Amino acid sequence: MGLKIKWNDDRVRGTTTALLLIARDRLSRGDTDDLIQASLADYRNDPKGYKESKAAWPDVSDVGPLKNLHHAAYYKTLLSTVDGLLKKFVQGKRQFNSLIELDNYLVFTLRAVR
Repeated sequence: MGLKIKWNDDRVRGTTTALLLIARDRLSRGDTDDLIQASLADYRNDPKGYKESKAAWPDVSDVGPLKNLHHAAYYKTLLSTVDGLLKKFVQGKRQFNSLIELDNYLVFTLRAVR
């Protein structure tokens, strides 16, 4: 039987939180190329590093580090879209067969955010 990642699994919330924090950091540096995919790749390359510093993670909804108004607006849209996805996961009791499937779903869904 395969690995199931359920809607209420900590890995789903951890992945989306890390994705948002890394994306915000990249946006603050002006690095917008393949933002979602690159942010997930950064997280997957060092998940233990992010887990160890989880207690020190800044508030994910803070747009203060983003000085560019366009980037701040994009991040707010991204944040609300991720919140909506998490609600849909709970309502639909969404499951993923692997972390790769979760990542692919997030990339596919969030790349359309403008």
